[in-house]
Amino acid sequence: MANLETLLSPSGILLYGRLLEDLKLVYKAPPTAEPDPTSDGPPPRRGDNNFLQKQLAAKDAGFARIYGFSFEGAYYDLPRPVVFLVHGPGVDPEGPRLQPPGDQRESRHPASASRTGVAETASDFSDDIRVWSYDKCDFSLRLDIESGPLEEILLEAALVASGDETSYSGAHARISGAHARMSGAHARISGAHARIAGAHARMRNGSSD
Repeated sequence: MANLETLLSPSGILLYGRLLEDLKLVYKAPPTAEPDPTSDGPPPRRGDNNFLQKQLAAKDAGFARIYGFSFEGAYYDLPRPVVFLVHGPGVDPEGPRLQPPGDQRESRHPASASRTGVAETASDFSDDIRVWSYDKCDFSLRLDIESGPLEEILLEAALVASGDETSYSGAHARISGAHARMSGAHARISGAHARIAGAHARMRNGSSD
């Protein structure tokens, strides 16, 4: 098969990784018809492009752990592998491999730039790495998997996201402190009204003189 270089090649992204065997995609389309008046179902989707839905609904859609990608002639390693939506089993980035099975693995040149995304490589891809090709404007789905104690991946993550990086056990104390500050604010407002009332009284006394 001829290696293709087209006007669309610069916008292509190649994803390198391995299919997940324990995570399967079961797609269920959102409703597009009006719900039964007697039910509490969600409103129908009105969008007409449905880019992500089409990607999810493809019969060969699945998830792969992606270790790196190539774009515009350069290869990039991800800081850590991330799960992405892919389609099909992927292809060998260095295939076809010409050495007979069982032979000692030797350094080899990549089969084509169409699969490696670069003109030359300093090292080879692992034998079990596969590559998927997409356009940079294609819609996809990314899953960032976190593991650890709930104290870190739930409590601390939630507080950092809310802008509060202190411990979760102090949440109630912070709420109580907020109520105290609000009570103090009401006291200051009451004092302000008292001062205003006093000023009006002095003005009336001045006018009576």
